[in-house]
Amino acid sequence: MPIDYVIIQKVIAAVLVGYLLGSIPFALIAARLRGVDIFSTGSQMAGTANVFWNVGRRTGTLVFIGDVAKGSAAVIIAQMLDVSSLLVLLAGGAAIFGHWKSLFAGFRGGDGMASLMGVTLAVIPSMALLGIATGFAVILVTRRSIWRSSWGIAACFAVLIGLSLYYKVDQEMVLGLTGLAGFVLVRSTIARRRRIDLPGEEEILLDLELDIDLDADSDADLGSAAPENR
Repeated sequence: MPIDYVIIQKVIAAVLVGYLLGSIPFALIAARLRGVDIFSTGSQMAGTANVFWNVGRRTGTLVFIGDVAKGSAAVIIAQMLDVSSLLVLLAGGAAIFGHWKSLFAGFRGGDGMASLMGVTLAVIPSMALLGIATGFAVILVTRRSIWRSSWGIAACFAVLIGLSLYYKVDQEMVLGLTGLAGFVLVRSTIARRRRIDLPGEEEILLDLELDIDLDADSDADLGSAAPENR
């Protein structure tokens, strides 16, 4: 079977675009605008959760939207380039890798969970909404745990797997997305494990990540407290 160089070129282009999109450091930019060094605050990761808890809820929400959007955009652009089927996941994976190792942030970044959500929404929008809603519910229930995001992602993909098996639809795509989610969870777990292996570090990390009351009234209140963590 001859090699289709056109397809290879399209996939390479989609992967490069995905990486560049993923590299846009929304968390770093938003935190700097508020006078916070995100890499010295809370979990010390440039992601949605760290900004939400330690810079401000409104700012964190905007970062969340940006991180989700870049994951979705990577997949949509790949589809526009006529990259077929499971190959679009390569573009989504590149966006997540760009979030991990941002070209514009000294090859540092965050967990990539919001970007994973964006990839999932773009690939299987019909099922993703229910899975993501379940994930958010689990995060709220376990919000006093440093593993809350991991539990949420696990719950989300458990629902997606269940739906794909029950309705016998998008099984290959869900399997591919689950593999991608597995990489995200493993990387996140290793990063957090390195911190909590030190005596007392788990309690310190939890305090740093959740030092702001969820009932705080304004983004300004949260922002004023964040520098204390640096």
